Amino acid sequence: MQQGIDLLKTTVFSLPKDFAYLAVVLVMLVIARLFKDILTPYKLSEQLTARDNPAVGMSVAGYYLAVLIVCIGPLHTPSAPNSALWKDLLDTAGYMALGILLLNLARIIVDKVLLPKFSTSEEIIRDRNVGAGSVEMGAYIASGLIVAAALQGRGGGPQTTLAFFGLGQVALVVYGYIYMAVCRYNVAQEIENDNVAAGVALGMNLIAMGLILVGAIAGDFTSWTHNLTLFGVRWLFGVVVLLLLRVFIDFLLLPGVRIDKEIQQDRNLNAAWVEGAVLAGLAGLLLTLM
Repeated sequence: MQQGIDLLKTTVFSLPKDFAYLAVVLVMLVIARLFKDILTPYKLSEQLTARDNPAVGMSVAGYYLAVLIVCIGPLHTPSAPNSALWKDLLDTAGYMALGILLLNLARIIVDKVLLPKFSTSEEIIRDRNVGAGSVEMGAYIASGLIVAAALQGRGGGPQTTLAFFGLGQVALVVYGYIYMAVCRYNVAQEIENDNVAAGVALGMNLIAMGLILVGAIAGDFTSWTHNLTLFGVRWLFGVVVLLLLRVFIDFLLLPGVRIDKEIQQDRNLNAAWVEGAVLAGLAGLLLTLM
């Protein structure tokens, strides 16, 4: 009984601090929206409401989810002993702002490097291409996971955050190219041709790799040798496992069909969601085991 009362008191006494952190997160969401409006060639409110563009909806939903994921990194890092609340809030807001900047940079990197043959922004705005919007959604969420992992932990600083964000983005794009290489169809061409299933499959694969990269990046920084070695080993392990799991899904969870054929020829959105959801779920399971 006394233990329950003590827990209730602790919860009640921590409410003002919790609401203060929540207020910081809400302010960061507003700032993130302003950045999105500035850095994209369209107005969010016009595309989301006046034009009812579903491709923009997919991209923006992934962006806001990614921003909230980014907030987890600094919030999950323990405060220094006897640190003042205002200082913790200021530090948290600063790291969140850095995370939002990196998140918007990540979208540009993925758009220009992973799918360089066409403009995803034009596909989303001009063609209302939901497949392209799904890729951006996946890229945002994956990048949000990378940024959150880079911001989490002690022992580093802005230099380690930027370094592992950069390494994470390179690893994400390289995996994207490996995935597109093993597919039995031209992924970029299918997305450009408004194949929503192809976009969903790629976007969900990026999310799965983002979860793998959390395990490769998150944690305290001890030394460059240790953390870089850990990053490389876990990323390589994740690539191999995800590719093997895709074969497993193909033969055991969707027997009698081939996912590549369903996505390319039939544009089967169900196959894309099944593949992506199972891969992301298993990647999350691997994250807990690493």
